[in-house]
Amino acid sequence: MIAIKKLYSSDEKEFQKEVTILKALGSKTKKHPHLIKLLATYQQEQKYHLMFPYADANLRKYWDDRPSPSFDDATVLWSLKQMVGIASGLSLIHNFSVTYPLSVDGPGNVRLHKDAKLSVEKSEVLYGRHGDIKPENILWFQKTPDTDDEMGILQIADFGLGRFHGRDSRSRVPPESVQGSPTYEPPECKLHRPVSRAYDIWSLGCLYLEFITWLLKGSADIAGFSDFRGRLASTGINDDYFFTIVRESNTEADAVVREEVITWVNQLHEHEKCSALIHDLLDLIIREVLVTDASKRIDARWLYNQLKTFMINAGKDKRYLLQPVPRRQRLSGGRSNSTSKVLDAPQTSGKKVTFTRPEKPVPLTEAHYKPPKDLVLRGPATPGRRLSRSKTHGTWPPFDPSNDRGGPSND
Repeated sequence: MIAIKKLYSSDEKEFQKEVTILKALGSKTKKHPHLIKLLATYQQEQKYHLMFPYADANLRKYWDDRPSPSFDDATVLWSLKQMVGIASGLSLIHNFSVTYPLSVDGPGNVRLHKDAKLSVEKSEVLYGRHGDIKPENILWFQKTPDTDDEMGILQIADFGLGRFHGRDSRSRVPPESVQGSPTYEPPECKLHRPVSRAYDIWSLGCLYLEFITWLLKGSADIAGFSDFRGRLASTGINDDYFFTIVRESNTEADAVVREEVITWVNQLHEHEKCSALIHDLLDLIIREVLVTDASKRIDARWLYNQLKTFMINAGKDKRYLLQPVPRRQRLSGGRSNSTSKVLDAPQTSGKKVTFTRPEKPVPLTEAHYKPPKDLVLRGPATPGRRLSRSKTHGTWPPFDPSNDRGGPSND
């Protein structure tokens, strides 16, 4: 079976933007197992169409179809392998030199939405990016010619060059009809700052947090997480962003990671199943991925390398992978004014979600919103081990995402 995508725009240039990266990264010499393959294209009634393999599910449906996953060797290692593979595929996209420079339609290459300003950094227009990473754009295939994993494989879809931003729509419906809360959007647009490839990194961090939530607590708690951090915006839509815009008198608007996200992550650390691997994943996401200053956000290459290190360790040490070592949070300091109260994580029973108030609210400090200047990651049985990295996020050993299949290393 095949899936056919109809592009909304009839502009040939937009069509070429869309297919350039799909053809290049789907070629025999650079084929990546975690990137969707473009099978063919055609034009009918002045509309362009793209043909892809038909997926068994997207990641959202995959989670919903498995509401209570087993926290066992196969499931956790497969999930980590997919996280590594997605980061590897995204790095390949981010390091692809484009033929058609990315731009924004509008005066001065700037487009204004009612709640955001959209523009691209000048140094970024010649690189690929996805622009709309979310569970619905990660597809699950039970079988493909490129993998023999009995649990299947996840692939990044919908990553042509035409999209600047997740609010853009290139298929099925006109852009002006797109509505809703862009959950996985980083704070750059609301702060009226140009976006870069770091846009995708933030979105991927949000997706990884939901992936870990599914592993530890099940699919119902992904919706519970959304409700927990959700706030009613001025538009009347439930705003479930992962950040909050803060404004102080006589200062520019800034952003912080939403307090409920920090609370949720802390409670994942405290979960009875939480292993050293899960601690490492959560620490990496909070310290290096969900960073509100885009210039300080980890890049895709470095993210891939860190995740692959975790996978190598997990393949060698089952205790690191699975042994429960819940972490009790003991935070001190002043409260942020970004929320009126701190709630415990929602407790779910079937589809019903309720919230409970902790006996003693956990205060949060500014340090929990801003990542440290250097990366601190724990290895198995070595808490507090410090890993150094260059200012440019250089990698060692040398990195070639096109040759990486997201699987465990034998080294």
